[in-house]
Formats: sequence, structure tokens, C-alpha cells
Amino acid sequence: MKRRLFLSILAAAAMIASAASCCNNGGKSTEGCCGGSEGCCATTFSKKLPVGIQLYSVRTDLEKDFYGTLKKIAEMGYMGVEFYGEYYGNSVLQVKKWCTELGLIPFSNHIPFQAMIDDIDKVIEENTILGCQYLVFPYMDEASRPGVDPEQFKKTVAKIGECGAKVAEAGFQMLYHNHDFEFVPFNDGLGYDYIFSVNDRKNLQNEIDVCWVEYSGQSAAEYLTRYAGGIPVVHLKDYKLEGKLSKAPYALIGITTDNSMKDENGNWFEYRPLGEGQIDMPSVIKAAIDGGARWLCVEQDEPSQGRSRLEGVAKSVEYLRSLDLM
Repeated sequence: MKRRLFLSILAAAAMIASAASCCNNGGKSTEGCCGGSEGCCATTFSKKLPVGIQLYSVRTDLEKDFYGTLKKIAEMGYMGVEFYGEYYGNSVLQVKKWCTELGLIPFSNHIPFQAMIDDIDKVIEENTILGCQYLVFPYMDEASRPGVDPEQFKKTVAKIGECGAKVAEAGFQMLYHNHDFEFVPFNDGLGYDYIFSVNDRKNLQNEIDVCWVEYSGQSAAEYLTRYAGGIPVVHLKDYKLEGKLSKAPYALIGITTDNSMKDENGNWFEYRPLGEGQIDMPSVIKAAIDGGARWLCVEQDEPSQGRSRLEGVAKSVEYLRSLDLM
């Protein structure tokens, strides 16, 4: 009897270990894991969120056929779109009409910082027409980064807060979209945390890009938990890294001859569809949902594995459906 009980406990422990292994593999099945069925990770989600796409992922397609690309995005099952301030000669009114026709919600827009500084009224006018709720500071120039010029960084952070206050008065919410360079020591903490410690949370909230948090060496799930309640949009982006790059991957876009980012030492980085990289996506998504996020936003900066841009973001839809999130 004791022997049978002992064997039963061992069998149960093996099943738990198998499920844990599956979850640590981004929710994908491995041989002998989760009964061999895909998307069977033990992670459970309290609810579904609307899933949108950062249109930068399909920028070359938009440039050739803006409407046709939006149509394909809608047909994949995406509910909303996040712009990046480029409409390729189309008026914002026309773009809004196309989105309405296709059932796509324009929920957010990445606005170049200089455009906000130069003509915030135009930014507000255009995004009122588009119907975007969130206006996003997308990228900090190198001279303003905490690891380059601390004083300039402080000034830039203050200006971001000022813009946030102006757009808040107009009914929008300003978000800060991170890369990896914010996660460096600064003022007894990290540069990223400084940005939000000195700004009113009503004027500036987070758009956490999970890829860059993880690439910096931090935990995306931990940061999603830390800033819970103030992260309305979460960028879901996966990647594969081999070695340690001498330059940031986004600095290599347009420099390399293929779609993997390689440096002079043979180290490489590749953007991947969700679930095909090294991020534990189920845990990240759970933290986003539990932390009160309102949108999950898929982004893949560059295609990989021989797929086109559209094929890559379609693969991410397949993965989210395997988790019953779409």
C-alpha cells in the first residue's frame, strides 16, 4: 500500500514538472509535455483583452497598399491598430474612414517627440480625428539617454511630462514606450523608474515593451506587476538571442544584409513571432492582464525565418489563439 502511494506521488510530481517545463517553453508543447498538445500551458488567464498591432511591423506593406494592408490585418483577427505617425500620403480622415469600414479601432499612436515639441496642437487635432486614446513617446534619442548624458536625460524627461500634461487636458493619455537603454543605473535606481518617479502618473503612464525589458536583463513580468494599474497598453514582442551583441539590435536595422541582426563577432539577434522566441509569453501576458492592461499590442520590427512581415504577424495571431486569447 505504501509502495503504491509512493509511486502515485512520484507520478503526480512528474506531471507537475512536465507542465512547468511546458510553461517555461513559452507555452509551446515539447515531446512528452502537456500530452503533446500545443497551447496547453498551465498558465490561466482571468480574461481576454483586445489585441491590436503596431503597424510599424508591416510598414513596407502599408507604403505599397495602405488600405489593402489594413484589410489583411483585420482579416487576421486583430481588433485594433497602433500607428507610428506615418500615413504615406493618406489623410488622417481617410485612414480613419478605412479603419471604421474594416472594424479596426485606432487605439494608439507613436508620435515622434520632435513633432510633439514643434506642434502639439496639430498632434492633438490629427489624433482627435483618428480617435486614438493613447499618444506615445516612442524613442529617446541617444544624446538624451540616462547612460549618455544624465542632465540632458532629466531635461528630456521633464519635457515629456509637460507634453503629457497638455495632451491630458485635451482628453488623451500619454504613454512612454521603452527600449533597453532606460534600464541602467541612475539616481540610486534605474533610468526607467526615474522617468515615472518625477512625473505625475495622470500625465504619463507606461507602454511596456516586453522584448526590450527582457533584453536589458530585467524581468518583464516583474515590471508589469510593479507598474500595475498604469500600463494600459503592453507591447508583445518575442526574440531569439545568441551571444551578446556589441550594438543594440534596433541600431542594426537597415545595416545587416539579412533579417537577423548580426554583429562583427558573429553574435546574432532575431525578432520572432510570439511563442517562437525565448520570452515566457504566458507569464508575461498573465501579468499584463492581472495588472489591468487594456490592450495587448503585437509588434515584430523585422520579419524572420523566411516569412514576410504579414506572415510573421499572422503567426503571432495563431499563437494567441492557441492560448485562447483571440
